[in-house]
Amino acid sequence: MTELNTSTVDKSAAGAMRAVFFWHGWSALMIAPVLLVLLLTGSAYLFDREFDQWWQQDALELTPEGTAATLAQQQDFLRQQYPDWTINRVVLPQQSAHAVRWQLTASDAAHLIYLDPYRLQIRADIDPATQPMAIVRRLHGELLAGPVGGYVIEWFSCWTLFLLLTGAWLWWPKHWRLAGVLVPRKRSDGRVHWRDWHAVLALVSSLALAFLVISGMPWSTFWGKQFAQLGLDLSPKWHWVTPSPNFHLPDSVKTRAADPHHEHKMQASEVHVTGGKESWVTEHHPAPVSTMQHQPQIADISKAEPYLARLALDTYGSGVRIFYPATDKDVFKINYVPDKAQGQQTLYIDPVSGELLDDIGWQRYSALAKVVEWGTMTHLGRQYGMWNQWLNLLFCLLVLAALIAGLTLWWRRRKPGRWLPPLQSTDRLPLGLKLSLLVLVILFPLLVLSLCAFMLVRFWRSRVAT
Repeated sequence: MTELNTSTVDKSAAGAMRAVFFWHGWSALMIAPVLLVLLLTGSAYLFDREFDQWWQQDALELTPEGTAATLAQQQDFLRQQYPDWTINRVVLPQQSAHAVRWQLTASDAAHLIYLDPYRLQIRADIDPATQPMAIVRRLHGELLAGPVGGYVIEWFSCWTLFLLLTGAWLWWPKHWRLAGVLVPRKRSDGRVHWRDWHAVLALVSSLALAFLVISGMPWSTFWGKQFAQLGLDLSPKWHWVTPSPNFHLPDSVKTRAADPHHEHKMQASEVHVTGGKESWVTEHHPAPVSTMQHQPQIADISKAEPYLARLALDTYGSGVRIFYPATDKDVFKINYVPDKAQGQQTLYIDPVSGELLDDIGWQRYSALAKVVEWGTMTHLGRQYGMWNQWLNLLFCLLVLAALIAGLTLWWRRRKPGRWLPPLQSTDRLPLGLKLSLLVLVILFPLLVLSLCAFMLVRFWRSRVAT
């Protein structure tokens, strides 16, 4: 009887191992192409500002001379030069020897104007969508496929979390030792060699990869919208989950501010990382409305310019964007997002009266908003300066190496005509992984698509076999 029980336990353990290996391999092959794109574009995106400064140095860098023109003077100059264009926003320079960047919209396209504020000279007029780093950003956020690409990235990003869980289960050693567990073994057997390198590299980088996935989810196409909307629905009663001005919301969501008697409009900038209509810096937020109707195309930035003195530029550095009203009820929005999340501040100014309607800084962020914004800036490699950039790059390269080692191992182990070893009808995932998958499906509903795809493949294979 004891031998029978031992045999049953061994068979159950072997079946669990086959099931975990199958799910780990199946999910890895499914997400590998997208993960490869995310790792490569993410590594480049860590240094987007450095690249843009080098790429556009002829337009960006200048020699200061005299006193710089005010933003109002620059605005009036641009309206004289481009009377039929609409000013959307202005990006303040990082230093005095840089041009001011103004984004305008013509009837055919968006234009990014590099303006010398000392001489009131236009140094460059470029299409922001065609710049190399802009393409990298769209690849990273939407695979150059619009909202559909955003959904694909979110889908596979969610599945990456389960891939890490199954990998941890396969890695967990029966006997703890350095060789093969924490240090790759020196063996001539190619399978052992690639298995150890895959396991050890994945172990070192798995927590960083999980952090990058989770910290990027609030800006995702589907889940991020629901996440922000849930925060709005639960606030102010659950004040600790109230979104910050940088949270993402879709145009279709009707939002509310602290005063429930006001209607609120939402602003948008150009397509950026998330694949939506907003940038990392200017996501939708319930914004105050103007006290009087006005013509947005002639809004005067002199109403907003004096409030720049409220920003802690000397403490946190550059990172200011000013957004013009988009409709006759919209207001000026000064969005200050420096490298350190705790310096963030958003101001809303009435374009008619010049009244400060709201000033939202770090001290007013909810607990969850602080976590999300800190995670975002760390994800971007900015929260802790240069070390943050290089550590993020190191982890991206480690994940990339683990991915290559894993794919090499799979190629060496695969049987002719089969992508993965067959999964027997009695093979079952361990209970812990089943519960983990259930929790992930509840938290990230797009995972259901993967499960449906798996069931369809199993059904198709069973029909073919019969």
